[in-house]
Amino acid sequence: MRWIKQLQSERRAWTLALLVLGLVCPTASASGQQTSAQPATPQAAQPPSPQLPSSPPSIPAAIPPRPPELRFVVVLDAAHGGSDAGAILGIAGLEKNYTEALAIRLHALLGARGVRSIFTRDDDATLDNDARAAVANRANASACILLHATPTGNGVHLFTSSLPAPAQPAAQDLRRAFLPWQTAQASFGTQSLRLESNINAVLTAQHIPVLLGRTSLMPLDSMACPAVAIEIAPLNAETPLGDPKYQQKIAEALTSALLEWRSDWRSQP
Repeated sequence: MRWIKQLQSERRAWTLALLVLGLVCPTASASGQQTSAQPATPQAAQPPSPQLPSSPPSIPAAIPPRPPELRFVVVLDAAHGGSDAGAILGIAGLEKNYTEALAIRLHALLGARGVRSIFTRDDDATLDNDARAAVANRANASACILLHATPTGNGVHLFTSSLPAPAQPAAQDLRRAFLPWQTAQASFGTQSLRLESNINAVLTAQHIPVLLGRTSLMPLDSMACPAVAIEIAPLNAETPLGDPKYQQKIAEALTSALLEWRSDWRSQP
């Protein structure tokens, strides 16, 4: 019996050692009966957290398109040219050369002040009236200045169209209205008179005599824009058309008038 007691004693010692090392479940009791290990209480399954929809990327509000800005464009129509010499101006030469030189001088002065201008001709070309009006109408001109010269009279003669106002009110936006070619200027009579008034005021301030008139003149009547025909005459007996200072004075006065017209034109409906 002694060896049985010794065997049990050794078994208890090994079991105690294994329990200390954590290699077996607790089994031994003094009587040798094994106690069952209690299974771990399972944790309740946690439902997955709902995934919040990611916020859509911020989209900038649409920027409304800007209405196209109307450009201020001046059309310079040097009368005559090519086979049409115009009037003979004495020592000032031929009218076609005089008006071309004045248009080029005026173009340079306007450009230096940030005003865009377009020629109907800037060389000795022959142009008919329809071609001249077409340049102004295609450009949607803000002002058209028809340049002429005469050896008679004094100062500057200003002419607007004598066409009567149309019987039917013109469309609010004349640039998109259908206008009869031969009488397009009739719808711009009021604006042309305002442009003429600006030119008259500046010339008068420069002590240049001004004569105002209305006439039926092509290509003036076919121009769908504010338009004035300007005829340059000698200042007086001592200052002929060919006087360089007089020519410069006229060009600078017309430039000042067109700059004033630009401000007036932008404020119009």
